Amino acid sequence: MSRLLHMTPPARGTAFQRWGKTIELFPVHTILLFTVMLLTGVAGLLWYSSHLTAAITAFVLSVLAFVIHRLRRVSAGLRESEGKIKSLIENSPDLVWAYYFDKRPAFVSRDGCDYSAAEWQAGGPEFFISVCMPDARPRLKKALEYMKSTAEGVTNLRLRLLEKNQKRVRSFLVNMTPILDGAARVVGVQGVNHDITELETAQKALRESEARFWDIIETAHDLAWSTDREGRWTYLNQATRHIYGCDAEQMLGRKISEVAHPDHMEKDEQAFRQVLEGKEVTQYETTHLHQDGSVRHLSFNIKPRIDSGWDIVGAMGTARDITEQKLYQHQLEHLAEHDALTGLYNRHYFQRELHKMMVNAHRNQESFGLLYIDVDNFKYVNDTLGHTAGDQLLIELSLLQRERIRKGDILARFGGDEFTVLLHDMDQQKIREVAESFHQLFESYTFVQNDKVFDIRVSIGAALISDGVSSAGDVLAQADLACALAKSGGRNQIHIYDPADLAKAGMASDMGWSRKIHEALEHNRFKLLFQPIIKIKDHSIEHYEVLLRMRSEDDTLTAPGAFLSTAERFGLIHSIDRWVVERAIARLGELHQRGMHYCFSINLSGRAFQDEELLPRIREALEKNSLNPSALMFEITETAAISHMAHAKEFIEQLKALGCRFALDDFGSGFSSYGYLKFLPVDYLKIDGNFVQRLADDPVDQAMVQSMNQVAHALGKQTIAECVENEASLQLLRAYNVDCAQGFYLGRPLPEIE
Repeated sequence: MSRLLHMTPPARGTAFQRWGKTIELFPVHTILLFTVMLLTGVAGLLWYSSHLTAAITAFVLSVLAFVIHRLRRVSAGLRESEGKIKSLIENSPDLVWAYYFDKRPAFVSRDGCDYSAAEWQAGGPEFFISVCMPDARPRLKKALEYMKSTAEGVTNLRLRLLEKNQKRVRSFLVNMTPILDGAARVVGVQGVNHDITELETAQKALRESEARFWDIIETAHDLAWSTDREGRWTYLNQATRHIYGCDAEQMLGRKISEVAHPDHMEKDEQAFRQVLEGKEVTQYETTHLHQDGSVRHLSFNIKPRIDSGWDIVGAMGTARDITEQKLYQHQLEHLAEHDALTGLYNRHYFQRELHKMMVNAHRNQESFGLLYIDVDNFKYVNDTLGHTAGDQLLIELSLLQRERIRKGDILARFGGDEFTVLLHDMDQQKIREVAESFHQLFESYTFVQNDKVFDIRVSIGAALISDGVSSAGDVLAQADLACALAKSGGRNQIHIYDPADLAKAGMASDMGWSRKIHEALEHNRFKLLFQPIIKIKDHSIEHYEVLLRMRSEDDTLTAPGAFLSTAERFGLIHSIDRWVVERAIARLGELHQRGMHYCFSINLSGRAFQDEELLPRIREALEKNSLNPSALMFEITETAAISHMAHAKEFIEQLKALGCRFALDDFGSGFSSYGYLKFLPVDYLKIDGNFVQRLADDPVDQAMVQSMNQVAHALGKQTIAECVENEASLQLLRAYNVDCAQGFYLGRPLPEIE
């Protein structure tokens, strides 16, 4: 190393020029020359005069001591400087090298590209060239020739070198300078190879990432944008075509306010000012205008745009087109209050408005009217021509009544073939006139379908709403009662409610039960009981049937047979179904949390198919209580299922899609054929208790139970025998291979499950 540094005189442009300067601070040959001259002079003096005094001798000796001391310090400094430089070169990650054209020994600081330093030294410049990739070799040769001819260095030369054994290619940034001799002739070249492979890989990945980012931004459905402080667009992606109907280039330089809807312009400007003050605005909803004039609903996320000096120079963010979402939301809101088939108000909206009218009637002593309209022969049309024709009839009847109602009156489809009308400013005479006008409207209407003509007739019940009526439920019950009396009087007529009507046909009892049901729902006076259903084979509990009771003020319990028919007539049955489902699922969830993984079988009313809210409530209750749907089974009577076959099938399929099971209750009580079973996707058939109670004594019942069980098993369904009262009946059921049983003999209904 020392030899390399000293054999090359300092020259312009050499990499080792700084090392020479260190040496020049204390030039050794100068010091030696000075010493020789001094000694010669001293010797001359001694020769010419042998009488020098001891003082002169002492001076000479002191000078010699000084020279020797300086020589030692210079030598030590040189060794220290050389050691530092050598350490820096050898520990550098870069490859430092020097080659001579006259074949003098080369210097290479370290291994490179899996070649040893010795291989680099022995090969010389030709080896360096050979390691380069073919496309890089001409550039390296030209660089070497350029330095030979001009004595100028070459900087930032990019070369690709192939590793030993051709494993991979590495990239280098090479800086080279010529080595000059004393006559300023180029005798070699020296340089540094800096490995930039990882840097280039990272730069490539960054470029690709940026390209992907901009591809995503440009093709995103959401609008990506930026503005200056004046609100002029400085960047927009291609989402402008969808949102504004024009290309981004057409929008650049324009102000946001030019596309803002006039109703939201002030609000937009306020949001923009907040951003310029350094605040972020998220999910800010506004409306802008499309080029064709249509309104686009947008949800903006906005943040300040900051330059390198941390000054706010504008705004930037994204905007999502939520026009379709808003439209869908509007449709949902419409459907929440309107009947999907006819477009009229639905039962929920009607009852809400009825309650408002009741409040006004009590507060302002106003009188209103309520019409309850039932289509007499709808079932005949529906059964004769099918559901499509029935739906068409309901649509035409809705349009017919729309033309009749006054502004401010409310017409609703209350049920399947039932309509209700709320009337303002009514008295006894006016409500009769309005009811008769509606009756005449239907008298003059005929329904034509497939060349068949039907005269459509209705029964109308009417009731006054005044401060003397206690609740909305009562006035609705009065109108329903009046409609029932119109139908029982021969149909196709009107009846105005009179308090004396309560004495007719046991209606007073119904009204009493109606009030009790209302109170039970309002004050949570219903109660659930649980009766075990046993696997006959091993006597284990298969699941529990959930039973409903109404608790009176004295805590006596009433079975549902006493009040369910009234609940159906007065439109309260859906509320009872929902109460039972929600409480039963919550109770089952509690049991599962305690490690008691039973299943519940829940009875539904015959009108559960008509309740559009029931399925969503079941889903919500399952999620709320983290309950596996397979732990639930629902029951509905055979009679109800047969009466509404299409609706029953759809309802059962929806419940099974959730993961629940289904049972057909009271099987055998009303059948004339087993054929319908093929179309109902139930899991269990519950054999009606009338066939089981006297099973041990009645051969006919025995034959019926065996028949029903065989048919059920042939269809892949399990069976449950109800009302098992004794051991003899249980033994027969076991012999018939009936799957499960329930009854007082096996377990009475209990308020709690232990």
